[in-house]
Amino acid sequence: MTVAVVLLQPGWADWEAGGVLALLREHLKVQIEIATPTGDPETSMGGVLAAADYRFDDPVLSDADLFLLIGSDAWAQAENPAVSALLRQAFADGKPVAGICGGTAALAQAGLFEGRRHTSNGKDWLAGVVPGYAGAEHYVDTPRAVTDGKLVSASGLAPVTFAAAVARLAAPEAEDLIAGYEAMFAREFAAG
Repeated sequence: MTVAVVLLQPGWADWEAGGVLALLREHLKVQIEIATPTGDPETSMGGVLAAADYRFDDPVLSDADLFLLIGSDAWAQAENPAVSALLRQAFADGKPVAGICGGTAALAQAGLFEGRRHTSNGKDWLAGVVPGYAGAEHYVDTPRAVTDGKLVSASGLAPVTFAAAVARLAAPEAEDLIAGYEAMFAREFAAG
């Protein structure tokens, strides 16, 4: 069974987590585990309290198959050395790593954007929270998630394409289901 670790900071963004977690757990049968800075529950922007399975520095996290960083203003405050080390090792081991909104700051802090196409909440925003981050020349200004190998990045306004991109890495054999997921949400914007 595929295991995904979701890293949540205080004030995590509900709308960035909902789609990807439901798609992975309900439709692709991925086991979801939650890590927070201290292992204590963390409250979302919308007031949802998420229980944690692990702390950010728990060694067992490295056993997971997939890593998701959900947006929060806390990611931009300071680099978490345990998270950076975990992400670098997971990526070096060929495991998918994905960040949305503020979570992209942690990807930049870990150096994962060096030499790779990526996006975020804006090139200037990312450079402002991670000054001089490696790979800035590969920034893609797009409203959709960007995948480069096993790395997925997205702005906070792209939760549907983020969920689909992550799902494609977790279960490439489920392309029909994932394409249907994207089409279902696209209908809202197609109606006029």
